[in-house]
Amino acid sequence: MKIGIVVDGDAESQALRLLTERIDIEDVQLLAPAYANMQPKSAPGQIAQSAKSRIDILLARKANKIVVLVDREDRDECPPAFARQIKQAFAQLGYDDITVVVKNRTFENWLIADIDALKELSGLFSVTRSFERTVSPNKADNVGDAEALLKKIAIKRRFHKRRDASAITAVQEALEMARNSRSFRRFLRVVGHPQYLTQSKKP
Repeated sequence: MKIGIVVDGDAESQALRLLTERIDIEDVQLLAPAYANMQPKSAPGQIAQSAKSRIDILLARKANKIVVLVDREDRDECPPAFARQIKQAFAQLGYDDITVVVKNRTFENWLIADIDALKELSGLFSVTRSFERTVSPNKADNVGDAEALLKKIAIKRRFHKRRDASAITAVQEALEMARNSRSFRRFLRVVGHPQYLTQSKKP
């Protein structure tokens, strides 16, 4: 099965590819994430319309399934409700089988989820006990401003969304991320990871 992935960040599409290409699922090929200019604060219909051209490209590449990843940011809706709204918007455009995963709250919440990966990047980040307590166990999605948290532990220079995100995803392990991020576990479930075939609520 080929799974196409659409994301709402240009830098994210590059960084996430370094992670997804190492996620090994039997009989599943995760295609390189495609960037669509989806604005998470827009109406669901606008989000779906913005992703339409990328979805068409992925379908032309013989993708059997499409997963759309969108930030929740500071929206009031809970992730499942927001995902349902976007899925319904896709259905109105004629795409009846789009899976939507809402990152809670942003891609940076996934970047902080693997503490060991950040420790491995000791030249870029200094992981404090306070940071660990904030993220673990299973609390990465609860961080209101994960980018600010990354900036706080960055050393020598400021956190760079493109360069540092790729450095992090290049060493992250999916199951370590899953320990601390429920929304990332949801992603693993929809792409068929055997660890989360039946549920993604619990690590």
